[in-house]
Amino acid sequence: MTVVLLDPMRPTMLPMEAVGLVGDGVEFTAEVPEQVRQLLTLAPGADVLVTTDSNHPAVRARVAAGDRVVEPPKVPGDNLVEAAEVMDRLWGYGAWEATQTHRTLSHYLVEETYEVLDAIESDDSDGLREELGDLLLQVLFHSRIAAAADAFDVDDVAGALVAKLAHRSPHLGRDVVGPIDIAEQERAWEIRKVSEKARSSCLDGIASSQPAASLAAKVVARASKAGLPPELVPAELEAGMVAEAEAETALRATTQMFIERIRRAENSARAQGKSVLREEDWTDHWPS
Repeated sequence: MTVVLLDPMRPTMLPMEAVGLVGDGVEFTAEVPEQVRQLLTLAPGADVLVTTDSNHPAVRARVAAGDRVVEPPKVPGDNLVEAAEVMDRLWGYGAWEATQTHRTLSHYLVEETYEVLDAIESDDSDGLREELGDLLLQVLFHSRIAAAADAFDVDDVAGALVAKLAHRSPHLGRDVVGPIDIAEQERAWEIRKVSEKARSSCLDGIASSQPAASLAAKVVARASKAGLPPELVPAELEAGMVAEAEAETALRATTQMFIERIRRAENSARAQGKSVLREEDWTDHWPS
């Protein structure tokens, strides 16, 4: 007696271990697609039950009775496929999702990126896994918006990435034994990147929407790498970057103090059994 568990995402792909078990006919659970039923012979009372639902009552009963379970091997990326399908379903009947645009979602993309960085700085493995998932959601969301506009879809995004990696990493097409030379790898990457972009300036491709300080630093770094003498970097640009860094440090410190005061007020009110703070709760517990 055997249960053959098919992958719901690829139900027509029979596990190799089950090939010799289904020739004399099988039973199906109700959710098995018609295209699968047409490939196999229905035989009520057969020793083999074919299903895509591991929690089906008939499956649980057979497993409890000692039936062997044959299931497909786990394929890396299966959960990514499922995530894309979930995003598609959300788009199909989610009122809020279907109203979003690339622009309305852009601030979420920035926020999620910073949350990933926080998890990295905190050396928080569980947090990083969660935050990377939130960042992945943004990729899926933007891809779904583009698909609705017939621009591209998530497969196009993944395909473009694979093509880029394959082109910039020539060792992927060779039988490489052991680690490759890092300098060689970086050199090949840069050479092929240049051949792809056909840029007319060393500044092409710099994201202009990034904060001014990081934009200035990137421009200086690119120009310096292209051979610009250090003395030609404008003094006011360097002074501006220093001033920006100092202002950033001061604002971050002030904000941190503000955060700590808010939390002290919340903790004090919570100690009194208050779950909702009113204006007087803030002022009563605000440090002088």
